[in-house]
Amino acid sequence: MTGKEQDLATWWAFARAWDQERRSSPERAEEMLREAIDAGPATPCGKVSVERPSASMLRNCAVALVRASGVLDESAYLEAHGLAGDGTVDAVEHFCTRGWRELLNPAPSFDVWWYWHEHLDPGSDALNPVVHHLLVGRRAGLSTSPLGPVPADLPATAPRAEPRRAVLFAGSDPDGRLDETTLSYVHELDRFGDVHLLVGEATSASELAALPDSVVSATARSYGDGSSGAAFALLADEVVGWERLAEYDEIILVDDSSYLVGALDDLFASAARATADVWTPQRLLTTATWSASQAWLPGAMFVVLRRPVVVDRAFRKQFLSSVSGVPRSMASTAFWAGLAHRVHAGDHRVGGRWEAPDGEDMPLTEDAFALLGDGFPLLRRALLAENPYDVPDLAQWERRVRAVLPEAPVEAVGRHLRRVAPDDALRRSFAITRRETGEVVVPEMLTDDDFRAADVASPTFEHWWAFPVCAYDHTFAGNERAVFEEVRDDPSIKKIVLTRSRRVEVGGENVVVVPLRSPEGQHHLLRSGQVFVKHTPLVNVPFPLSPDRHNFVNLWHGIPLKRFGYVAHDTTTRRATIVRHHVGCRAVITSSHTDSLSMKAAFHPLTLDQMWRTGLPRNDFVTREDSRLPVDLLASVERLRGEVGDRRLVMFLPTFKNDQAKAYYEFSDDEIGWLADWCARENVVIGIREHMADTAHSYSRMLAPLQPVDMSSRKYPDLEVLYRVASGLVTDYSSCVVDFLLTGKPVVSFAYDYEHYTSTERGLFYDLDQVLPGPVCRDFAAFGDALDVLFVDRTPAEKEEYAWRRQVFFDHLDDRSASRVVERVKALYVDGILCSEPT
Repeated sequence: MTGKEQDLATWWAFARAWDQERRSSPERAEEMLREAIDAGPATPCGKVSVERPSASMLRNCAVALVRASGVLDESAYLEAHGLAGDGTVDAVEHFCTRGWRELLNPAPSFDVWWYWHEHLDPGSDALNPVVHHLLVGRRAGLSTSPLGPVPADLPATAPRAEPRRAVLFAGSDPDGRLDETTLSYVHELDRFGDVHLLVGEATSASELAALPDSVVSATARSYGDGSSGAAFALLADEVVGWERLAEYDEIILVDDSSYLVGALDDLFASAARATADVWTPQRLLTTATWSASQAWLPGAMFVVLRRPVVVDRAFRKQFLSSVSGVPRSMASTAFWAGLAHRVHAGDHRVGGRWEAPDGEDMPLTEDAFALLGDGFPLLRRALLAENPYDVPDLAQWERRVRAVLPEAPVEAVGRHLRRVAPDDALRRSFAITRRETGEVVVPEMLTDDDFRAADVASPTFEHWWAFPVCAYDHTFAGNERAVFEEVRDDPSIKKIVLTRSRRVEVGGENVVVVPLRSPEGQHHLLRSGQVFVKHTPLVNVPFPLSPDRHNFVNLWHGIPLKRFGYVAHDTTTRRATIVRHHVGCRAVITSSHTDSLSMKAAFHPLTLDQMWRTGLPRNDFVTREDSRLPVDLLASVERLRGEVGDRRLVMFLPTFKNDQAKAYYEFSDDEIGWLADWCARENVVIGIREHMADTAHSYSRMLAPLQPVDMSSRKYPDLEVLYRVASGLVTDYSSCVVDFLLTGKPVVSFAYDYEHYTSTERGLFYDLDQVLPGPVCRDFAAFGDALDVLFVDRTPAEKEEYAWRRQVFFDHLDDRSASRVVERVKALYVDGILCSEPT
């Protein structure tokens, strides 16, 4: 066991011992805390591995330990992070549950990021750095902060009259585009230096071809966690190289988080006048702050590094290591905080044009528009899309920009903003206003307690039907979309689509589209008699909405092969929580009698009567003719057909694995080569769609040499579109393979980890060899054999077997499943409706 593993085991053992004492003797538990703070934990664990305690046990112990230590100045912490509010936030609980993971410091003298990076494993969030310091670090003499204020008298480099510059540009677009706003920014930067561009691997060669010929390098590839810090590290270390960068007088770090709305001449002139090794538009003041994000406020907006910094080997090392192993959620903050620390540690002078009051990030405040008129031509996307300082009247941002920069390309910025910004956050940002009195009005949602009270007091209307979007990919698709389409023009039903980050545009009579997390969203939910969910009530509705006053109809998202919920192998320790998620459901939609039995087991303690055997509504979009599809789905079908051309599309739809990247199959180079030959031989193009909860995206990277079609939910939200176009499907255990049987097309299961998955991870409801009308392959050799005969015509006996196995999962092969669901829901509150569902 390594030292870090020993420290973690010590913490787990202490938390477990403290929890036991807390239950039997609270006084002794308090003594344990004081003893641990004064002399270290009294509970030894030696070299014996300790089982990880529950999350709640660790949280409770951490809160008690930090509170007893007094290391956190509670009122100052709340004030520094804008949490003072109405006094409902407990500072210690906030820090121990989320604050430290967001790199918020308990005090300016304790730098969470630095301590984590310097003394712990930055790739693991298993141990709160303050907890480690209290139990281990103090007695080991581990420092909690690297530096104090920035020295004012450091020697620095004067700029050359005509410096040679390299511009490292980090681009990231969720759709793999080089947007017109990015192209105009690159064109302008190209006037001042050699541009080296790095964008995500989804960016095509045709997109890169739009760049000016003078751009020195343009690379599309995966880079770590996708943050600008990871992109800069890759550009410096591999794409351009440090030795080559050392030949330049200045290195400019820029990303596409800002929109260029004017010329850059004044900004470069300001930098040229500064005698500094590092220059940013907003000057870095100190590293002793309440948050790592304040250590370098301008972020990747615009940073000039001069030669003494670039040739500093310690700086280079920090440049690369700042993002190594860091959790994705904090990679950007960690990168800039790390660079700030290294710059000061290397005695490099930092210069800037503006000094912000109170440590604010000025381009994210109301000062942003004044800065535009003062020679700073960059408009931060986060100002509009996130509005962290609650700037009022941003709905008028175009007029306000044009007031100071009449030629600003606000139309192009607006198009990009609507395409990539989280729609719910953008709506909130634009809803903040200033009254004539000067008061700023910020939309405020109900707290959980206030929501419960409002739920009791508010009327509930049976004909108000609420449709929360998917909690994972935020799409309005699948079963919920199909039910909506069935009633979209029914004026007797008020349809409420509750959105998250993705913009939803649907028509119909008596339809409302509002963000879920908004006062309007809460208002409509409180009054909705019927609520349609895709996972469970607690997952899709993040408010305490009572199932006694509202009918939650669980449409689910497939016909499961793999076990889940109450009967999965890997959920045995969480069954009480699972039951709590399930009991709120009035009904669960199923596809067949067999499927009802499986779903009843998974949704324990629901009864068989609560399984509505209507068929899955989304399958209506698989079986009906093109002319009866919603307009946007038909357009997606035609777009995919155009992308596939005259080739056969074979979908690869892997399921989610708990260990994600570690659990997915590793295709060898030879196997990738074999697949490429097979695609050429059979005129096939592979299409990849990874699970909605998958964040590793391993298969997209591994199979990139095959030039697959991107079938992600961002590009093609509706799976049914893919089924209509595809010629075959490959999966491991995804329920998509069952839905696909409706098409009558061939399927293959590449179950490379069959024994482990069925016995250890999730388990299966069925023996795949018995229910799938296609081969179940345990290794790549068998998989290759299955692909070789994928398109061979079936014999009459094989056709009969395919139809028989399909009947196991489908009681209905028509396109009326959504209609049957609507009948069942209306029957809950309308007398005289007869349901056509089989009994």
